[in-house]
Amino acid sequence: MRKRLRKKKHLGEFKEWCVTVEVHLDPGVDYQAFLDDWIERPIEGNQCQFGGGGKSPLLEGIIQLGMASHGLQERLTDIRDWLEQHPAEQEYQFGPLIDCWYDSGDAN
Repeated sequence: MRKRLRKKKHLGEFKEWCVTVEVHLDPGVDYQAFLDDWIERPIEGNQCQFGGGGKSPLLEGIIQLGMASHGLQERLTDIRDWLEQHPAEQEYQFGPLIDCWYDSGDAN
């Protein structure tokens, strides 16, 4: 398949990877302030995107990490480190890496 077509179909080196996330917050945390901080610092700060939401004390969604050539593990590590250091976070869980466009679940 030609490079132009692989890019158009998000295949091969143009695959975009995502991971699901679930974050449980401490009771009484200002949910909106946490959400603003979450989007601004670990997500946009790592050139990622987030889709999801929830209701206090639960935030769940999917994080678009980008293409493999853009340092997926480094971005995910930065997000994980931010969560571990944030005082409002009680518990979090990430799912496996998945293909954003085709959801194959195969990170190879």
